[in-house]
Amino acid sequence: MAKQELTTLGKNIFEFRYDPIVSFYDWKGALAEHLIQELGFDGFRVANNRIDLINPDTQDFLVFVGMQNAGLSVENNDDVEILKDKISKFLDALQKFEKFKPKRIVRLGVRPTFLRHKRNISLSQIKDSFENNIIKLNKTPYEKFEGDVLIDVGLPLNFKGDKFNYNITQGPMEQGQALAQFFTNKIAYREKSGEPKSFIPKHGLFFDIDVFKYELGDISLGEVKNVAHEFAQVAKDKFEIISNELFTKIQ
Repeated sequence: MAKQELTTLGKNIFEFRYDPIVSFYDWKGALAEHLIQELGFDGFRVANNRIDLINPDTQDFLVFVGMQNAGLSVENNDDVEILKDKISKFLDALQKFEKFKPKRIVRLGVRPTFLRHKRNISLSQIKDSFENNIIKLNKTPYEKFEGDVLIDVGLPLNFKGDKFNYNITQGPMEQGQALAQFFTNKIAYREKSGEPKSFIPKHGLFFDIDVFKYELGDISLGEVKNVAHEFAQVAKDKFEIISNELFTKIQ
């Protein structure tokens, strides 16, 4: 499949949770100053139990650290290498702040969300391919229902593995629904007029995947980084599998 035929809108969330760090309240301001210097943010917000760092003009990258969780979100990005790089820089900056020492990681997850369009492919074609090749929808039970069948399909799936678990929500989706429910950052995805920016697909395959693991225990931030990188790659690879399965079946 030719790369230029595809338009993919993506966003990513990385988060790890830990046992409460009560001393967070004593040094959260110093941590905010440290992260601003290390990561180059222009704006910040310090609440009772959380620090948020963001560049107000673009709002495409957010870092947060709290008493019980920390992480980041990246808007308008479907490049897994960029995500890994941002995770690395964030965790490296945290590691340099000696007072931030979570004792037990209770959950770690990476959650990318995608909307992918292929040139000259209609929403109805995506729906047909999804119904016939992904979920194998049997329409026979509905043949005697009154009226025409107007199908808006979506499929949630939960997987439990030896190394990690992941949850998937997937299906055909229009631009308006994607912007209203999932890509909600007004600055990142809309013009000042409120209209969607030109790079946003009119419709496509929606795919949301949360790759996660509970109870990682007492591990270093370097080990957190390695796991996060693995989960980011797993999520991207799973999306590509379903995307290829769907679009290559469309004639």
